Amino acid sequence: MRRVSLARYCLGVLALMVALATPAWSAPATPVSSLAAAELPVLEENASLEQLNDRLDEIRQGVTSNANDDVLSQLRQAAMQVQRQADALSALRTTDVDGLDDKLKVLGPPQPDETATITLQRKDLEAQKKSVLAEQEQATKLTQSARDLSTQIVNLRRSQFNSQVTSRATSPLTPAFWQSLIRPTAEDLSRLRDLRGEAADAVASAFSAEHRWLFLTSLVAAILVWTLVRRLLERLLADAMIRWLPEGRLRRSALALSVSLATLGTIAGSVSLLRWGLESSAELGSDIASLTNHILTLVVFSAFISGLGRAMLMLQRPSWRLPPIHDEVASALGWFPKLLALALMVLLTQERINSVIGTSLALTVATNGLTALVVAVIFSVALLRYRRTLRQHDLERPTGLAGLIPFVIVVWVGLIVLALLAGFLTLAYFLTAKLLWISVVATCAYLLTTFLGDLCETLLSPRQPGGLALASTLGLAPRHQAQASTILAGIGRTVLLFLAVLLALTPSGTSPGELLLSLGDWDDTGGKMLGNMNIVPQDILLAVVMFFGGMFGIRVLKRWLSERLLPETDMDAGMRASLVTLVGYLGFLFLAMLVMSTLRINLTSLTWVVSALSVGIGFGLQQIVQNFISGLILLTERPVKVGDWVSLAGVEGDIRRINVRATEIQMSDRSTVIVPNSQFISQNVRNVTMGNALGVVSITLTLPLETDANRVRELLLAAYQEHEAILDAPACSVSFKDLTTSGMVIGVSGYVAGPRQVSGTRSDLLFTILGRLRDEGIPLSSPQSMVLVQEGARPADEPA
Repeated sequence: MRRVSLARYCLGVLALMVALATPAWSAPATPVSSLAAAELPVLEENASLEQLNDRLDEIRQGVTSNANDDVLSQLRQAAMQVQRQADALSALRTTDVDGLDDKLKVLGPPQPDETATITLQRKDLEAQKKSVLAEQEQATKLTQSARDLSTQIVNLRRSQFNSQVTSRATSPLTPAFWQSLIRPTAEDLSRLRDLRGEAADAVASAFSAEHRWLFLTSLVAAILVWTLVRRLLERLLADAMIRWLPEGRLRRSALALSVSLATLGTIAGSVSLLRWGLESSAELGSDIASLTNHILTLVVFSAFISGLGRAMLMLQRPSWRLPPIHDEVASALGWFPKLLALALMVLLTQERINSVIGTSLALTVATNGLTALVVAVIFSVALLRYRRTLRQHDLERPTGLAGLIPFVIVVWVGLIVLALLAGFLTLAYFLTAKLLWISVVATCAYLLTTFLGDLCETLLSPRQPGGLALASTLGLAPRHQAQASTILAGIGRTVLLFLAVLLALTPSGTSPGELLLSLGDWDDTGGKMLGNMNIVPQDILLAVVMFFGGMFGIRVLKRWLSERLLPETDMDAGMRASLVTLVGYLGFLFLAMLVMSTLRINLTSLTWVVSALSVGIGFGLQQIVQNFISGLILLTERPVKVGDWVSLAGVEGDIRRINVRATEIQMSDRSTVIVPNSQFISQNVRNVTMGNALGVVSITLTLPLETDANRVRELLLAAYQEHEAILDAPACSVSFKDLTTSGMVIGVSGYVAGPRQVSGTRSDLLFTILGRLRDEGIPLSSPQSMVLVQEGARPADEPA
């Protein structure tokens, strides 16, 4: 019952949004308004310089402060098209110049006795070359003019966006906000009626006797593709996954990706059929044609959101769900992607109508605010359902990055609500658009990276049947196969994450290429000079973001090397630790250079810093620099490495970490000694585990001369062989070392797995050996001492 009531409530809210978003369609008719000023004819691919100049003049006339963002975006795309064609024309003229030069070289320089025909031909070629060079120069200038105009449009769009974001309008809590939606101005009503008239004419032409069946056929075909074909395709894909893919994560990730692509493909196919039916059967005006294209694009985007939600929740097959989402949570949020897609379809359609007909700023801003309000409400309800479901079923909250996502969404939605209540409607709309776009990009990145990792694991890993088959076919070693799987998965995920970040940073209505151009075209006039350094607020912000993002990236890279890639190699633990540390140093150095380049810091302007450092190095910093260089030598030459047992100047223990300045050595009593790196270079170092990792346990005994040496030898060998830490190979040995006045000296030695076990094993053996000698009645030699008595005066009562 609760689901039914919630669905009815959502339908009621949606009906209210439709009623508020489209109030003027039923108003009485008024005169027809003018068409949009940004409609430009299609430019031919082989346009001449005159046509390109004329098109650039038309674009320049359309770039005004009154033009909205969509018009400016179209004008910028047209300017970029002119730039590309002018650049291509310049390259073509360069080729023509090279061809004319070749012909002139064939004719050679003028000769006194040459014929008039050759002279005339040379003059003709030189005239052609001069004309082509002039066209090439004009094309180069036209390319630069188009590039400058594109930069001007970018700056104008940025200034308009900043002015709109910082402008304050009526809050949704005030009646004025809803008044602008319910009762638009007379000019807005006139434009809406004009659009309604074009829509009525298009519908009438589509249902005319001549085109009726064609339009109805395309409509029915689009509906069938949307419903039946999509379900049939998803069922076929699921059966194919079960039949052809092995059990594991690849089957789940492939199914989730296929569901998303199937939804997108079928919706795009149905939209293409419907567009073909409209264009073939209806006479569309300029506004209706533009609006139709926008609406069909919105249908595809909304359907893609719904498909991503279905792929992530996977309500039909919970066991195949890719992310770790509880079944109760997935069931509670099953309505969220569908309602969000439907609301966006309705609200963004109204926004496209406002953009196409050019409504007033008040109605446009109010529509944007309504979109932000509805999306914030939908996300808030989803968050409340998520939290209530966790409490009702006593479910464990996710940890790590998955547990951080709800918190980020709560903060983001809170900012949207605060901006709406404060009256910054454009800012709230911008945050809403970013929330939706980043959510879609992050979901797609998660699906693609997971699918890529599972694909590499299945096809290349030696632990999977596919990897075993590939290894037997190509003759790959399991170690090399695991390395290839890890490297390919890491490179693929890095590229996908980079593209995801690039798409997430893309401004609304632009492409990644335009983002790169906008980053390169930032205005530097707002910066202030400090000596020879140009301080720009945008550069400082970008440098800070780049620094923290780079540090996070270096940390992820080091973790990936130490946990994924390097364990698949033959390197020992010390070599892996040294390589990870060295990669961290190089990454930090590269990041520092990149940040300095972003801040536009010229190294020549830091000469005074270098001079001061040179003086400091001469006095107090030379030891620090020496230790730093010694640390780099230790990481590259590796005379000692992490995990080695070393002895240096009375310090003996395990090397735990090699830092920039010093090395950490852990003693046998678990204490840590910090040794400067320069001591490992300038002093004698005993590396116990460098050539041999085994430890030697030696005991030397001094026994009386009358002791049975063979019996002692048997006791010592038995004690060593019975101890669990003593290795069988190399075998234990007993040697007769010396024969002195104190007795016979007998030594015994054996090997253990490492030098760290020598002390404990020797103590155990001493207890055992002394006990067995005592049981056998074999004593140890007592040290002999000599007392010297000095003769002197004797007492009187002592006899001589």
